[in-house]
Amino acid sequence: MDTRLRIIDTANTLIVERGYNAFSYKDISEKIGIKTSSIHYHFSTKSVLGIAVVQQHQQAFEQTIARTNGKTPIEKIGKLFLYYKRLVAERKVCIAGAMTSDINTLDESLREQILAFSGTLINWTASILRDGQTQSIFKPIASHELKAKQIIASLMAVAQFARIEKSKSDFDLMTQMMLEELIITV
Repeated sequence: MDTRLRIIDTANTLIVERGYNAFSYKDISEKIGIKTSSIHYHFSTKSVLGIAVVQQHQQAFEQTIARTNGKTPIEKIGKLFLYYKRLVAERKVCIAGAMTSDINTLDESLREQILAFSGTLINWTASILRDGQTQSIFKPIASHELKAKQIIASLMAVAQFARIEKSKSDFDLMTQMMLEELIITV
């Protein structure tokens, strides 16, 4: 793995473990054994590095979306749940959720990148809900966007609780409950 990607991956780990404001270039340099000047060579500011971390998540999520083309709404929502289940299994949280506590202190460009990533999550989830309702799989939903926000917020919260409780046992039950609330029963 090249130095730039090692820096991004290490920053991601530190953000998820400690929060954005609780790590420095010195922390990264100590973890991967390079000088802070090497980090500055790749990322002139911490905000530029934060943007790169969020963009990495954005790209990974866009690949997930692309892999679900042609799938049913149930399969797509399952992929969304799987995205968060993997985070829970690794005792991680969504990058948007990890940076939320620091949002008021972030540079505008980083805030915009987090907003763009959150928008991707919400828009894709809303489209799944819309398709599911159109295909008479999901119950009528007054606002697909608001329901999408509710689902994403619930998934973020479940991931946070899994970390707090050091347990991932509730995740499948919670996602099953969410799915049961959506699906039309015959």
